[in-house]
Amino acid sequence: MRIRFKSEGGIVHFPGLSEPVTIDTVELPVEQANELERLIEVADFFELPATSAPPPGAADYQQYTISVTTPSRSHEVRLTDLIENPHVRELVNHLRAKTIEARLAARRRDTP
Repeated sequence: MRIRFKSEGGIVHFPGLSEPVTIDTVELPVEQANELERLIEVADFFELPATSAPPPGAADYQQYTISVTTPSRSHEVRLTDLIENPHVRELVNHLRAKTIEARLAARRRDTP
């Protein structure tokens, strides 16, 4: 499973931090891959609408774009913060944490 996650917008927006991060479950330890796959399933990701309407006055909210590709299907959703569904919110929080980990790891690799 390949997941592409992008976060943008919000009150404190830093363009460099909105670069998408791709996570391939094949490259993760088994436990982490299983957890990510579980979160996708529990969130019923492939049944989510492609976009969700932002709440009124949502100019400064974070927006998330999540693309998931498996050998048999692919789906992309765009969400605005204040995600009501707790399973989708858990997925987004998990992906945000993975994004931070990936950026820190990349920074360590790039620092001599």
